[in-house]
Amino acid sequence: MRNHLTIAAAAIFTAANFLPLPAQPPPRLRVSGDGRFLVTADGAPFFYLADTAWHLFHYNREDLELYLKDRVSRRFNVIQAVVATFGGLDRPNAYGETVFVNQDPRKPNEAYFRNVDQVIDLAASRGFYLALVPIWSRAYVNERRTVLDPSSAHDYGLFLGRRYRDKPVIWILGGDWFPDNTVEIWRALAAGLSEGDGGTHLKTYHPTGQQTSAWWFHREPWLDFNMVQSRHIIVNRSYELVTETYAYCPPKPVIEGESVYEGITSELLPYKPGVPVIQAQDVRRVAYGAIFAGAAGCAYGSQGVWDHRNSGGKRSGSPQVGAPVTFEEGLKRPAGSQMQYLRALIESRPMLLREPFQWLIDGDPMGVLDRIQACRASDRSYAFLYTSSGKPIRVRFRDKIHDNISGKLVRAWWFDPRQGTSSLIGEYPIKEAGDTEADVLRGDVARTFTPPSSGPGNDWVLVLDDATKNYPAPGSRR
Repeated sequence: MRNHLTIAAAAIFTAANFLPLPAQPPPRLRVSGDGRFLVTADGAPFFYLADTAWHLFHYNREDLELYLKDRVSRRFNVIQAVVATFGGLDRPNAYGETVFVNQDPRKPNEAYFRNVDQVIDLAASRGFYLALVPIWSRAYVNERRTVLDPSSAHDYGLFLGRRYRDKPVIWILGGDWFPDNTVEIWRALAAGLSEGDGGTHLKTYHPTGQQTSAWWFHREPWLDFNMVQSRHIIVNRSYELVTETYAYCPPKPVIEGESVYEGITSELLPYKPGVPVIQAQDVRRVAYGAIFAGAAGCAYGSQGVWDHRNSGGKRSGSPQVGAPVTFEEGLKRPAGSQMQYLRALIESRPMLLREPFQWLIDGDPMGVLDRIQACRASDRSYAFLYTSSGKPIRVRFRDKIHDNISGKLVRAWWFDPRQGTSSLIGEYPIKEAGDTEADVLRGDVARTFTPPSSGPGNDWVLVLDDATKNYPAPGSRR
C-alpha cells in the first residue's frame, strides 16, 4: 500500500506543473441575501458551471492532467465527483487503493484519502471548486441496503468535514437516489459535516431523475441550496422542475445537477444504431431552459467522461448507453465547449438581478423541443429570451401600463449559443411613434423578432437592454 501511495503522490505532484497557478485559491461560497444565487464570501456573484467526472479520484496522473487542463480551457468552475463512488468500495483506484479498509465506513483508508487530498489541491490550484458526493446513494445507501447507519454516517461526515474544512468544496449528499427510509442517515451525515467544518461549506442533495431535493429537504437547515435532476431524456422538461423548486419558500438557490449527458442514449437505452442519442442541441436547450427558469447554475456531462475511471492501472469506459468513445473524444464534444458561452452570457449582465419572467412572451412558449424561455432583471434593465429552434419571438415591451424593459429605448441583440457571438439588431422605442397614452392603455405594446436562422439546432437568445445602461455585447466580459 505504501508503494502505491508514493507513486500516486509523485504522479499528482508532477501534474501540478502543467498549468500556471492562479493568484489565490477560490474563495468560499455562500448563498446570496435574497436566497436565489450563490456568491463568494465578499458577495461577488458566482455562476455554478460544473462538469461531471464522478470517478475523478480513480484517475491516474496522465488522465487527471489531461482532464483539468481541458476543463480549465472551457471555463468550467466546478467539478462534480464522488468520494466513495459506485463500485468504489471494492474496486480500487488507479493506485490500488479502496476508499475504506475492508469496506468499513468507520475505517477510511488513509492512502486513498491522501490521493483525494492531492486531487482536490491540484484542482483548486486551477480555480475549481469540488462538489463532492460523500457516498453514492444508489449503490450504498438506499431503502434496500445501506452500508451506513446514523451513527457511522455522522462519524464519516465528521471525518470529511474536518479533513476538508479549509478546502474549496461543496457537499452533495445522496447520489442518484431518493431518500425514502434513509432520511435520518442523511441528516446525520449533514450534521457530521457541519460539526467537522464549522458549517463553512454549502450542502445540497442529489436525487434521481425527474426529482428535486426540495421534496424531502427544503426546510432542513443544513440544505443550503436545492438540486434537481431532470433525467437523461431528449424530451426533457427541466424548466418545469426548476420552476417548481424555485417557488418553494423560503427561497433557496436551485442548481440543475444532472440533466442530459451529451452522447448518451435517451432514457439510457442500450446503444445500437437507430437509438436516439442526446446531441449538443439537446444539452443547450435543457441548460438554457433551466437557467432562464431560475436556476443559479447547471452541470454538464459527456459520454466517455462522466463514468471514466482508471482501475488497477487500466482504463474503463462508460456503460454502453452511447457509442463507444475514448476519454479524449469525450472531452471534445461540442456542447462541452458551448457551455462556457452560457456562463459568459449570464456574467455579461448584472446576474444577481436575474429572475424568470415568461410574461415577456406574447403568445405560446411552444412545446418541449421548440421551447421559448424568458427571464429578465428585477430592475427591468435587461431581458433574455431563448428560442430553441429559431422560432420568431413576440415580446411584450409594455404590458398595458407597465414597461417590461426600463428606459425609452430598447437595444436588441442576437446571441448565438453555438458560437458565443452576438450581433446588434437595433434600437426600438417602448412605444411606437405617434402612440398616445390612450392607445397604450388599450393593450400591450409588442414587437416580433425573427432569428437569423431556424430549424432543429438553430437556437438563439434574444437580448433586450435598456439602451441607457450601455451594457457590452452579450457574452462579453464585464
